[in-house]
Amino acid sequence: MSPLIKRLVVGFVVLLAVVLGGGLGYYLIGDGRWAFKDCVYMTVITVTTVGYGETLEGMDKTEFARGFTILLLVFGTGSIVYFASTITAFIIEGDLKNVLFASKLKKRMKRMNDHIVVCGAGHTGRNIIEEMLKIGRSVIAIDLNELELKEIADKYPKADFTYVVGDATDDDVISTVNLTNAKGMVAALASDKDNLYLVVSARQGNPNLRIVARCAEVANVGKLKRSGADAVVSPNFIGGMRMVSEMVRPAVVRFLDDMLRDKRAAYRIEEVRLGDKSSGLGATLEEAKIRERFGMSVLALSASDTSAWTYNPDATEKIGPGMTLVVLGSAEQVAKLRAEAS
Repeated sequence: MSPLIKRLVVGFVVLLAVVLGGGLGYYLIGDGRWAFKDCVYMTVITVTTVGYGETLEGMDKTEFARGFTILLLVFGTGSIVYFASTITAFIIEGDLKNVLFASKLKKRMKRMNDHIVVCGAGHTGRNIIEEMLKIGRSVIAIDLNELELKEIADKYPKADFTYVVGDATDDDVISTVNLTNAKGMVAALASDKDNLYLVVSARQGNPNLRIVARCAEVANVGKLKRSGADAVVSPNFIGGMRMVSEMVRPAVVRFLDDMLRDKRAAYRIEEVRLGDKSSGLGATLEEAKIRERFGMSVLALSASDTSAWTYNPDATEKIGPGMTLVVLGSAEQVAKLRAEAS
């Protein structure tokens, strides 16, 4: 229970206690001559300062009645003010805050470009979203569970993140995430059938979109690829490969896990595509001085998407537009290299 809800409950209980206690007080002072409901009515018009007069017959001649009314006015009016202020705070801090937050999300969504759309924020989807935000990517998430999405937004308040609450397979919902200007989409729903629909729909909406789909059944991998997915990931298959790695190369697994969890910097193995500006870096890795200028190591490079990889390249390797470098560095280092070489 939130502190505001607790205040609201406490205020209501106090007000109820004042009304019932005041009614009981009048009833006892009058020795039962007045009906209890009339005593409660007298209490209500007293604490609300309506001022209809003394509605209990003979009250002006009853000992202690007016003194009790004075005490009731002091404490009863205070309880009314407390309860009213709590309700006001509940409305302002609750509804208004939600309205402003929703408006902020919509504005952020409209200006997004080259973002990643993640459909599904379950066990798999949430990990995808958080990793994207850690490495500085813009993300729009879609899920039916608003609480899950809000938790992510609260966890990464400075990240370029927004979300839509709804069914990702609904065309009206998917139309709000600006797929035309998106860089990629991750279909991470629980059902292979739903992910297949998402892939087909997204590919029709943006032929240049990079689409990665989750697949529970390995038999459906081919269907998702034929439907337009650029890559298909099976958690069951990946889980099996991970268990083999834990068995035969535990130190490598520990190194990669520690790198992902390092709080000092978000170090990752990343890819950087060299564009027209890359000619300014130099003709070879030695001239580019990527280690000296950007603090990163080049693990591999490829001349094109279909060329073979050159692993652990030496300083004499030539580089140029269209090539892809695989580097090990922080999100900030990678962003700096992309800015100079894209």
